Amino acid sequence: MKINRTVERTVEILELLSKEKNGLTVKEITEKMKIPKTSAYDILETLAHLEILEKNTGELNLYKIGLKSFQIGNSYSRNKEIFKIIDKPMQELAEKIGKTVFYAVENVGEIVYISKHESEKAIITTAGIGSTNPMYCTSLGKAILAFLSPEKLESLMNMQSFEKKTSHSLSKKELVKELKEIRTRGYAIDNREIEEHMLCIGAPVFDSTKSVVGAVSISGLFSKDRNIDIESSELLKTCSEISRKLGY
Repeated sequence: MKINRTVERTVEILELLSKEKNGLTVKEITEKMKIPKTSAYDILETLAHLEILEKNTGELNLYKIGLKSFQIGNSYSRNKEIFKIIDKPMQELAEKIGKTVFYAVENVGEIVYISKHESEKAIITTAGIGSTNPMYCTSLGKAILAFLSPEKLESLMNMQSFEKKTSHSLSKKELVKELKEIRTRGYAIDNREIEEHMLCIGAPVFDSTKSVVGAVSISGLFSKDRNIDIESSELLKTCSEISRKLGY
């Protein structure tokens, strides 16, 4: 693997400044790191422009960790806490139902799978951690869309392509109607809408602000014998437990 030297130096600078409460000048940074002043200056100015660093424009021109760095680090802490909270309930659900269980969040109009638990009886699923899918044709995406504010919902709906992934994929008009049903029953169904052979059930997860922050789904092969009532009941219990632990 080829290491990008500029990126490596950027991280090293951030690590150095994270230990310096009062900040450092360009000269102090270059002396401590033994790198050219021009290289350090370009990196520092870019990071300051992005608000990852703060630049004191006084006599010393000190650089220190900025607000954006705090926000990024805080986001990691929140995500790390999420994994602690969702891990056990998801594993228990996967074993109880005998299928694959996912946790996903919304990102730029798509869902991103950030956790996955498989029962020994589960089939192999195509989605992997870090992969993405559209919102309009997945139970996870629809479960999130249904519980958003009107403004956020409109914004994300405008980002959907509504491409027919299968013959069962919904149009925008059909999805708007279904979202009302999802709000009433509490869960969403992807009935072969993204893959012809898959049926998934998804339900939302809420945080202490009563905002939807993600969704959990049960993923398995389509079958007329699937007991949606039992699966959705267990799924809602799991989402309720996770939401409660998040302060909902």
